Amino acid sequence: MDRRKIDVVLSSILITVSMIILTNDNMASGGMETELGSMFLPRLISVFIIIFSGTMGAQALLKLRRQAALSDTEFIDTTGFMGVGIYFGIFILYWIAVPRIGFLASTPFTVLAVGYLLGGRSWIPMIVTAVLISVFIYYGCSQYLRVFLPTWSL
Repeated sequence: MDRRKIDVVLSSILITVSMIILTNDNMASGGMETELGSMFLPRLISVFIIIFSGTMGAQALLKLRRQAALSDTEFIDTTGFMGVGIYFGIFILYWIAVPRIGFLASTPFTVLAVGYLLGGRSWIPMIVTAVLISVFIYYGCSQYLRVFLPTWSL
């Protein structure tokens, strides 16, 4: 299966949905109102999705137009889905662990596990990235969005 075609279709769908989120003011009813507004976070995420999906789709479209040869990473082997099962297992464990040991204790391990599955083998940068991502999300949610993520409950 050609990953380039999947990338073009998926990026088109993501950009379309993100544009709907950016332009529709009636999507948030209720919820916590902050100084930034109830649609600030969805719109911020939509902008990032448009940027990342646009670059992904543009690269795939350019390669399709040039009819460049497929590399090993651009071919999806559909005979085995063991990796998908492992991802689901990691996220189910994360879903169970977050309420019990908290966001800051469980998220770095999840980020490390996913990074390892994606082929990361440089442990020091992976650990630093996992911890920084966890702290940044926790601090940003609690300070700016007033969303308090689970803490240690044991």
